[in-house]
Amino acid sequence: MAKICFENKFILTRKLHKQYCKVSYTRMRKSSRILAFVLAAASLIAAVALAFYRIKIGVLVSLVLCLYFIMMGFWGYVFSEWIGFRSMKRKYGQVIVMIVDFMPNIVQVKVGKTSLNFKYSSIIKAYETEDIIILILGAKGMIEHGQVLFKANFKGDSLAQFKEFINEKTGKGIFE
Repeated sequence: MAKICFENKFILTRKLHKQYCKVSYTRMRKSSRILAFVLAAASLIAAVALAFYRIKIGVLVSLVLCLYFIMMGFWGYVFSEWIGFRSMKRKYGQVIVMIVDFMPNIVQVKVGKTSLNFKYSSIIKAYETEDIIILILGAKGMIEHGQVLFKANFKGDSLAQFKEFINEKTGKGIFE
């Protein structure tokens, strides 16, 4: 059995998942947000044009669409979090236990009976919130994905040591 250099075991709560969704939505899905604002502007223009021709139902529909796209541009992560967390609870049960083991050559993630491994070279950047670290993974043929880690599980200096470890393993200045 491979030696575990760091382990991060935690229960994924809705609060932690919401932090992940907010960061990933606002930083990784910029093109989706821009598209939402463009569609909001187009809907507003359509509402004005339809008002000129006095098509009341068209104006109403266009204004509702405009409002929807504005909300998705600013707060789309809330919808993403709600759907994603419900889906995870259906798949893994009411209590979602995540175990992330950092071994010498790979990172192993266990959620329920599911296990996933990835190489350190696939870590391209990291984001931090008050409670979590998100390791952003990007590999050929793979959509960008974030691996959540719970900061409170790093005791004392181990968070700083973990960051140095990741910088060394990736060969990049992920945490600087």
